Amino acid sequence: MDSYAGNDSETKAGIGGGGGNHVLLLPYPSQGHVHPMLQFGKRLAFHGMRPTLAVTRFILATCAPDAAVLGAGVRLAAVSDGFDRGGFGECGDVTAYLSRLEAAGSATLAELLAEEAARGRPVRAVVYDAFLPWTRGVARRHGAAAAAFFTQPCAVNVTYGHVWCHRLGVPVDGTVRLPGLPALQPDGLPWFVRVGPGPYPAYFELVMRQFQGLEDADDVLVNSVYELEPLVS
Repeated sequence: MDSYAGNDSETKAGIGGGGGNHVLLLPYPSQGHVHPMLQFGKRLAFHGMRPTLAVTRFILATCAPDAAVLGAGVRLAAVSDGFDRGGFGECGDVTAYLSRLEAAGSATLAELLAEEAARGRPVRAVVYDAFLPWTRGVARRHGAAAAAFFTQPCAVNVTYGHVWCHRLGVPVDGTVRLPGLPALQPDGLPWFVRVGPGPYPAYFELVMRQFQGLEDADDVLVNSVYELEPLVS
């Protein structure tokens, strides 16, 4: 398993001895998911935790680690989505990619957790992108707590949650009224709520599976600005 920490960044991050608990962050492999998880990692480091951001080998090969990231105390490590040379572009099929991501991601995440423990820096908690619910089982098998991390705004999550619980049918037709939210017209709703599975059924399933077994997570972290979403936060 590859890791990228620079010459002295492990000392800066406190990994390997002292400091707070070691937390591994696993985002869905796309920029809109990696960046929020990285920012969260910086906050954990600021508060004395020891975060490791695990991204795919393709991302690490194509995006050089930023010195500012390493200086902020975030260590980088690699897992695999099964397409190390080209990422999703190497596959091109959504269903096949997500299946391979789960298989290769589960295996390489398990390897990473085992290696971290063998090196004397066991991971105490895995914060996983809600798009990757299979992470929870891997974390538990290696003695780590598992917390789901929702990248999208809280109001979007609430809307999708109502679809998952079959309290809101898709595609919607007319005004939608949900607890904690103002009345919404279709144009003000997430795309998948407006059109349903549409031409992208695999992505629709990915979005919905965020809530699969969520009650079994040790914690749930939500992206929200309380002043904008006081009722749904």
